[in-house]
Amino acid sequence: MNLSLITMAPVFPFWLILLLLFLGSVAVILQYRFIRRRVGRKRAGVISILRLFVLFFLISFALNPSLTEKREHRASLPLAVLIDTSQSMNQAGTGGKSRLDEAKALLLGGESPLLKALARDYDVTLYSLNESMRPLDAKELTGLKAEGRGGNLNEALDRLKGKNALALFLSDGNLTWDEEVTADLPLLVLPAGDPKGYRDVLIQSVKAPGIGFRGREVAFDVSVKSYGYAGLNLPVVLKEGNRVLTAKNVRLSESPGEARLSLSHTPEKVGQHILQISVPTQAGETLSANNVASFSIHVVRDKIRVLMISGNPSMNYRFMRTALKNDPSIDLLSFVILRTPTNILNVPLQEQSLIPFPVETLFTKELANFDLLIFDNLSSHLYIPTPYLGNIREFVRKGGSFAMIGGPNLLDGGRYVKTPLEEILPIRVEGRDRYRRDSRYEVKLSRAGMNHPITRLSQSEAENIALWKEMPALDGMNFLEPRSDRNVILESADGTSRPVLSAGSYGKGRVLVFATDYFWKWDMGMVSKGKGNWAYLRLIERMVRWLTKDPSLEPVQIEFTESGTGPGQELEVRIKVKDENSPPNVRGPVSFSVFNSDGIKIGSTLKGSGQPGEYLGSFSPEREGAYRVRVETPGGGAEESIFVPGLSADLDAYPNHDKLRKIATSTGGKWVGRGDDLLREVEAYGAKSQNQFTEERRVPLWGRVSVLIFILFFLGAEWYLRRKWGMI
Repeated sequence: MNLSLITMAPVFPFWLILLLLFLGSVAVILQYRFIRRRVGRKRAGVISILRLFVLFFLISFALNPSLTEKREHRASLPLAVLIDTSQSMNQAGTGGKSRLDEAKALLLGGESPLLKALARDYDVTLYSLNESMRPLDAKELTGLKAEGRGGNLNEALDRLKGKNALALFLSDGNLTWDEEVTADLPLLVLPAGDPKGYRDVLIQSVKAPGIGFRGREVAFDVSVKSYGYAGLNLPVVLKEGNRVLTAKNVRLSESPGEARLSLSHTPEKVGQHILQISVPTQAGETLSANNVASFSIHVVRDKIRVLMISGNPSMNYRFMRTALKNDPSIDLLSFVILRTPTNILNVPLQEQSLIPFPVETLFTKELANFDLLIFDNLSSHLYIPTPYLGNIREFVRKGGSFAMIGGPNLLDGGRYVKTPLEEILPIRVEGRDRYRRDSRYEVKLSRAGMNHPITRLSQSEAENIALWKEMPALDGMNFLEPRSDRNVILESADGTSRPVLSAGSYGKGRVLVFATDYFWKWDMGMVSKGKGNWAYLRLIERMVRWLTKDPSLEPVQIEFTESGTGPGQELEVRIKVKDENSPPNVRGPVSFSVFNSDGIKIGSTLKGSGQPGEYLGSFSPEREGAYRVRVETPGGGAEESIFVPGLSADLDAYPNHDKLRKIATSTGGKWVGRGDDLLREVEAYGAKSQNQFTEERRVPLWGRVSVLIFILFFLGAEWYLRRKWGMI
């Protein structure tokens, strides 16, 4: 027993204990004198000494002596094992295994699995890391799969620090890491994959604008990278569907090597275009999915191209041409027919000042380059052969727009019956001329026109109705029959409602018929009232923009937000519904549908955004490809496409061991090669962070069995001797 480990905690004052010892000693001395006469000095001395020992021990218990017992303990070191499960870990590692299988074998393989050995001495927690980090149960490790994009190691270490003293990291280095961010957790890095055997050519990045202008060159900056190939010449091809738009050659001199180039293309059609940039697959490539990069670009009009053909230089032509020319967003090409083919001139063609009308060029080659075709009081049979009317129908069906305006020659004397134009017009074509100038015709808004974008000149419904009532009367009008009341947006107010302005759709395009050549009076007439000509100019502007499907006038608008970038990730769509463009009696619920590249409808959700007329739609694409989003309301609909790239499309799966070495150094950890003893390395780092503590326990001496036996021994010896010597 170490006496230095004995402590005292008296239960009585110390002076009282000394007094008891003194009184006890006096009592023993007096007893000695008494029993000395009976048994002799020697025997009395032995009995007195035994009694003195017992008395000393009993009174010393008042000092409450305790023995301090100390025991050293080592705390289990918290150890994090972080496994990279991004999709690059699916690629080939060493020994014919994937990189993830290589990591699993390192932890679970062999007669003495590393994970089992670590669990004996450390508090081990498993984590998987890809786009997010999550804890793993040891039972999940066998079935663990590599999927998702590379994770952010800085964020992962920030979550682990303070909870762990050390971390093992198994990865191929394809992740996000910022060396400038301090990491307070040392990493022992175990590399996966074989950089020397990796061979790949990939489109590393494509920088493309989200919006392009029709007729303007768009540039795409492309970065091509290669591993395992040196001195390689590659064609880089830009395609839309199966059509090659442009191509350039690029040279990759070194391995690893990177080359940058720019491809350009001039889009000729508005709308959503899905483009593809690719390089050919090389022999022995580890991964071929990243040889192609697909993306979408929304092409809009730089200017609205309008072709207007007038049968004569009328007042209506003059005012409308001025309105179109004054709009900076409109590029106008106009022709006025000043003589017919039947006019006989005794002047050589080269000396005539009037150029011939280029009908063949316009209607066979150039028509597709325009957004809007306007016939203004045109006797088309004199200049445009019937087969060319079929070209106009195809132009509208594919998304062009067509307007017919006029007086006596609006329907060319009834000659459009059984022609391609009869099919696309929103009015019924009759085989006779029904133009009238025998009265003045007031106009009013129809039920459909109350909220139609063309006739909505004021945001206030009451002001808009009052404005149209103020419009001057028309001096001439064609008496027409509409195909449907829904097509009529302006009608006569003379008791018998006749369509003045009719609008409709055909195929992907739109068509409009203005049944008068006197609406120029809405310019001069309002000016004479001191109201200015803004209403007339706004009418022409909105008429052109509605025909050409300007998004600002569409009842439904679709915008893709920047959420979600790949399969399995939720993609959000912002939908704006302009209720003012729909008649109040047909407003209703919004329908949201999404279709994959096979045309199959997939699951989607729709909810309100909290703003009037705005909704948020969302869907999770199950695979890469083009997706169509369709929104329908009683007042109109819209459809847009978006390309969802696959996770492997831009995958750079090169085993980046250099990055892993930098990570290990910057965290204060160590790069552990395949030949190193990992368990020994963990123990070496664990010793630096080992936590020890000493457990102290105080045991009262009077509670120890040995002390009680010692006291009983003296008491028993004293009793025995007294009996032996005849004192009892």
